[in-house]
Amino acid sequence: MLASLGKLFRYEVIGDAPVGRGGCGHIWRAKDLLFDRPVALKTIDPPLLWSDADKAERTFRKEAIAGARLGELSNHVVRVIDLGRADETLYFAMEWIEPEAKNTGIDASALAGNVSLARAKEILFHVSDAVQTAHRNGIVHSDIAPWNIFFDSAKRLYKLADFGLLRIVEATLMSRGSGSLLQGGRLDFVPPSARSDISAIGYGTDVYALAATFRVLLEGFPRMSERFGLLSPPAVIRVKHENRDAPDAVRQLLNKFIYSYRPEQRIEEFVTMLQRVPN
Repeated sequence: MLASLGKLFRYEVIGDAPVGRGGCGHIWRAKDLLFDRPVALKTIDPPLLWSDADKAERTFRKEAIAGARLGELSNHVVRVIDLGRADETLYFAMEWIEPEAKNTGIDASALAGNVSLARAKEILFHVSDAVQTAHRNGIVHSDIAPWNIFFDSAKRLYKLADFGLLRIVEATLMSRGSGSLLQGGRLDFVPPSARSDISAIGYGTDVYALAATFRVLLEGFPRMSERFGLLSPPAVIRVKHENRDAPDAVRQLLNKFIYSYRPEQRIEEFVTMLQRVPN
């Protein structure tokens, strides 16, 4: 794969190992020689490509198109700028997002349990803008979680990435096409009713994932014995970073969108409740 990328005219891969991975591929840091800027190149995993080449390519192209078009509509989507092939390696190029500081993760997973309530709210407001844009265009992200949220330190914005598991609900942005290779996110970020039923993935599951992300940012990742959605709502939510209890409005939000989950819940409801949470 790296050998194929080495043949690209426009991009020069930096380093000999990927810097991360997405829903169905790896992420490489590279330099855009045409515009003299850093970019991220995403490649599809060869096993997926070999198992069903046509389906893999359709899914990969669908993710690239979603990232490109939604990135033009929202400042909170990691923008895709190019799509191509090198030998048998499919790739697309995205804007590169530099970590805020050295020795920090490139995504928001390192922030779990390490941010104030005010910053957690800021992150969710930014990501909600991306989700609203996607939903207005008939796209369910279906893998919203801290590791798919990035902080653009140059623009001071949080951005949502990795539409590799997207589901096209309405043919408003692009043709419906075939289904994705994979659908649905990691266990804690998917409502129990949708964990074994792909057809249950929809707008509401993205909202559930936002609420689960909010709780993770405040309290940290749950232990295996404390799966979200499988227990009754906690009496108190802790803001671990501030060593204090969160306002009751936080518990009410989590109860509504996690523990009283309804498939018909919408992102607008989530944003309204988040706005009511005091710092």
